Amino acid sequence: MSVGVLPDAATLDGLIARVADPQRERWLDQVRRTGACRHPIRLRGAVLRGDELVYSTAGEPDGALMVRCGNRRAECCPSCAYEYAGDMWQLIYAGLAGGRKGVPESVAAHPQVFATLTAPGFGPVHTRRDDGRACRCGRRHAVDDPMLGAAIDPATYDYDGAVLWNWHAPALWNRFTTELVRVLAAAHGLSETACRRLVRVAYAKVAEFQARGLVHFHAIIRLDHPDDRALPPGLRVSANELAAAIRKAAARTSVQGHAGGGEVLELRLGDQIDTKILAGAREGEGEPLCSEQVAGYVAKYSCKGSHEAITRSGASPEQLRDGGVPEQLVQMAAAALRLAQRPGLAGLGRWVHMLGFRGHFVTKSRWYSTTLGALRQVRADYRAAQDEQDGEDDDSTPVLASWTYVGSGYLNPGDVLLAAGVEASLRAAREALIELRQRPPDG
Repeated sequence: MSVGVLPDAATLDGLIARVADPQRERWLDQVRRTGACRHPIRLRGAVLRGDELVYSTAGEPDGALMVRCGNRRAECCPSCAYEYAGDMWQLIYAGLAGGRKGVPESVAAHPQVFATLTAPGFGPVHTRRDDGRACRCGRRHAVDDPMLGAAIDPATYDYDGAVLWNWHAPALWNRFTTELVRVLAAAHGLSETACRRLVRVAYAKVAEFQARGLVHFHAIIRLDHPDDRALPPGLRVSANELAAAIRKAAARTSVQGHAGGGEVLELRLGDQIDTKILAGAREGEGEPLCSEQVAGYVAKYSCKGSHEAITRSGASPEQLRDGGVPEQLVQMAAAALRLAQRPGLAGLGRWVHMLGFRGHFVTKSRWYSTTLGALRQVRADYRAAQDEQDGEDDDSTPVLASWTYVGSGYLNPGDVLLAAGVEASLRAAREALIELRQRPPDG
């Protein structure tokens, strides 16, 4: 709300009602405990220990308990996205540095590479050249030019091919991991089966949308022994050799992707493959990438979507255009709707808001590190311990909880405004803490 602009009648009524509510402090406490979630889930229910009622929402404000919505998208809920990114940082960093979250410290010395795998081109787009040269259109674009990523000639750009690439991108990643083992095996004169007895590829990756609407993968790739991740791989593979194997495997990766109606396309990764050495001793000059920085980079992109303005599914291309979504992405959404009409591609219609990409934004191999479920359980146990009342706590007594979904979001615009104020306060506190931690020591 702008300074000097009075809220509307509905907002004023909500503010007055909440201020006059004798349970307003408890309501604010609930808001704080959700991190000022923008769309909290409202639950009604009770908790019993044996025959004893230990908690009921009947005594809560509005007769309900608010919990987080859990949306990882920063555009939808900054609070839940912040918590998700924090969990993701812990998950990624544990696999890089080890010595935490149940991951052995020895993994830090294993060969590790941070790789970026891109999509091929489907037509010339407006770009900024690293060497300062002009774009193909003849202009030099500013870093914030909205034309960046857009097709230079929309009439000839292969939007259908771009969407199909997104659709089959998860299969391309799976093929890449197979090819990587084959490349390592060939380099050591082994069969693929024999190689898998000596080395396991552990990874964590995040999918990021480029301005042109195609995903690319940022992946941390680590080599372990297949019997125990605490042990180094049974093959002597340096980090630089792993990086070279990644580039070779990416060049070899291809899948036969269904394009609907019996048509099949051969899909490949793009030519732009970037690899950087992570943990362990580095051959040659320079230092490995900082593990904390890489974990932060991956965590940041784990909360992104296809575009900041696309916050829900079901929007038509016209609605996306009216909402400020770049025309390049609008055209890809339209292509996804067209492709969904083809036999065998009906499921693509569910992923129009993702421009055809149906994979998880963040995935990891089973043994890379801990899991989000384990991290959340630790936090839940910690909060439960904080809430534990003084007195006897007989663990042998069965505890029964029964919950009913009431709704989501706040009850009125006044509550929304109050929660926004709490969110701003919590965000300022987080930023101040980050600044304090990053401040150099005195002297």
